[in-house]
Amino acid sequence: MSITGEGTITEIQPEDQLGWIEMGDGTRVRFGGTACKGFVPEVGMKVKVLGTKPGYGGTIKATGLEHVSGGSKPGAGPASVGGARRPRMGLHAIQNGPARVDDVLLQLVGLADVQDGVHAIFGQLGFEVAPQQGDAIGCKNPWFFAVAKDGKDSKDAFGVYTHPMLAEHATHPWVRWDQAKNTIRHVANDTSDLLHGLLARHDDAARRDRCRRIFLKLGARDEESRALGDAKAHWLPPEDDELRPLDEYLAESDGAEMERGLLAYVWRRDDARARDALRGLYEAWDWMPPQGL
Repeated sequence: MSITGEGTITEIQPEDQLGWIEMGDGTRVRFGGTACKGFVPEVGMKVKVLGTKPGYGGTIKATGLEHVSGGSKPGAGPASVGGARRPRMGLHAIQNGPARVDDVLLQLVGLADVQDGVHAIFGQLGFEVAPQQGDAIGCKNPWFFAVAKDGKDSKDAFGVYTHPMLAEHATHPWVRWDQAKNTIRHVANDTSDLLHGLLARHDDAARRDRCRRIFLKLGARDEESRALGDAKAHWLPPEDDELRPLDEYLAESDGAEMERGLLAYVWRRDDARARDALRGLYEAWDWMPPQGL
């Protein structure tokens, strides 16, 4: 029988983002970060259990949780604003964003939200977790969703490419936006590949070993680290050295090729004629870019 109703988070194990909820009748329910709908869990927070199922070893596990308004523990959370502390909201941004993401990324962002030390470790790897739409950091490609800055003071960013033509991919692929060149390159197929690529960029063996242990707990594959990719993928808009005259794209019979070319002119050159044509194409295809045009 499924358990529903309100309870209180009594424990969180930050290393694997699992925790316990105590219901009003004393029943204890296990939960994971991915069950939290639009909020970051904290000890002392009142939540509503939407349903449960048997978990590992028969333990009752929540399938969905909602935050009960006004039920947070006062003063909880790692970030401080105006003297009052509140949690980072990266997991909320991911869950409410346009990207199809894997469980490894959800666990990663959830853990970085609630653990200052883990957030700092990712920062030391050059992965400053701060999920947001690309236009918030200056990237005008409407299909780029930023997940982390590539270094604390960098304007470059890692993110996922949410283009509808990638529907056959289980999750949206990882890309890197270079702010100075205004280019987007394909760097990894999934979060596990990305994490191992981040490790490969650093020489500190102790830090790499510590991060690898965290990555494995998050669900990343146990494999050797290798360099991140830097590919001009066929599903990305052409870069300036490959861009044909606009009139050729407007006359293009291949709709996918036309769309990529028009997108390049809108994104990089802010071309009004390309923008009008691209809007018409998207309306005909019933596409809605997350950032608009």
